[in-house]
Amino acid sequence: MAIFSFLIACFVISADIASSCQNTDDFVGASSPGDIVIGGLFAVHSEMLHPEEHPIKPVIQNCAGFEIQVFLQTLAMIHAIEMINNSTLLSGVTLGYEIYDTCAEVTKAMASTLRFLSKFNSSKDIVEFKCNYSDYIPRIKAVTGASYSEVSMAVSRLLALQLIPQVSPASSAEILSDKIRFPSFFRTIPSDFHQTRAMAHLICESGWNWIGVIATDDDNGRFALESFGVQAMSNNVCIAFKELLPAYLSDKTFHTKVDHAVEKIVKETRVNVIVVFMRQFHVLKLFKKAIERNVNKIWIASDNWSTAVKISTMPNIRQLGTVVGFGFKSGNITTFQDFLRNLHEKPTENNKFLGEYIMLLSVCAHLEYHDFQMCISNQSQDDLMQNVENKQHIWRDDFLNANIEPGFIHSTILAVYAIAHAIKGQCKTRNCKDPSAFTPWEV
Repeated sequence: MAIFSFLIACFVISADIASSCQNTDDFVGASSPGDIVIGGLFAVHSEMLHPEEHPIKPVIQNCAGFEIQVFLQTLAMIHAIEMINNSTLLSGVTLGYEIYDTCAEVTKAMASTLRFLSKFNSSKDIVEFKCNYSDYIPRIKAVTGASYSEVSMAVSRLLALQLIPQVSPASSAEILSDKIRFPSFFRTIPSDFHQTRAMAHLICESGWNWIGVIATDDDNGRFALESFGVQAMSNNVCIAFKELLPAYLSDKTFHTKVDHAVEKIVKETRVNVIVVFMRQFHVLKLFKKAIERNVNKIWIASDNWSTAVKISTMPNIRQLGTVVGFGFKSGNITTFQDFLRNLHEKPTENNKFLGEYIMLLSVCAHLEYHDFQMCISNQSQDDLMQNVENKQHIWRDDFLNANIEPGFIHSTILAVYAIAHAIKGQCKTRNCKDPSAFTPWEV
């Protein structure tokens, strides 16, 4: 049987020490060794920068828009792994992790996933092409993530090649439940089917039978829109208009389409209820424009942004009217809150996300709460190192705890524990300190 090898290339894109990529290890956002390593995929930044130069080159670009809430999810994953390692759950077998930033982009997520697929202990990150991966040992045993359904769909198709289990704490697209197309995908949240059905039922029971819908123009937004449309029809709810906004903030038509969507809301005077299936940073842009136009409606929030602190603390947010949100069931996260209080004592050498957050605190320290939050989101990795020079490092104990979205934190911790319990089942009769004791598909 022929075996082909692919070498994962890592492109040098800048001298920015916060994000420069001199080799594949630089591509990792946070890591820790262990007998068994779990991968993580999170959209710690909201967008990948796109250069104006032509021709476009196959280079993984820097990112912008540091997302506090997603950064907290990476910390929840790390906290869960530390809790498991300090317990008797795996009987002396330790979990390690490699967490990567997808920057909310499929392209960047696929690069990270290729590294997950690379052969264990390979010095050159070689991915072997084989007809049968039953005995193949990749560098990780399972993956937690991704943050967005569109990314999870792409990643899951690649992971399915080796049947590496992927457990997402946030991807809710109904199509991901299809085990034919996504055989190794799991999640710790309900699919959009349940959410859209509940939304349609609420709207029907409240007598709001003439509504508008706005969604992100990506796989998740389109599938949610389709699912909601079916549920709305069965509940005799009429949809007056549907608007799709570009998935990426870097899209040159983004602001024009936001303006068009707000104009549609203003003109449709009979529509008093707007259902919104969008990413948090899209909602921020939409609401900012809606506040400027003095729009006052009832907004139905999907689980993706219903508990977002950055949205609920927007200036003049109350002028928009009433927000009715759907969210994930949460659990006790007091141990995670304690973990955050001691976070400033942890080293940053193996956690670039934490290092970047500390630099952002210093750059934005002079601002009040909402402006402080927006300052953190608006810094690009390219600009950060220039702005941080001669800044004194500070720490704000309250900020991370104030930005916790309990549902997402709980579902992330559940994802890690689900993987750990599956690993425990494999380790009952095997020496799991040996990385080749079992393969990912057995998990």
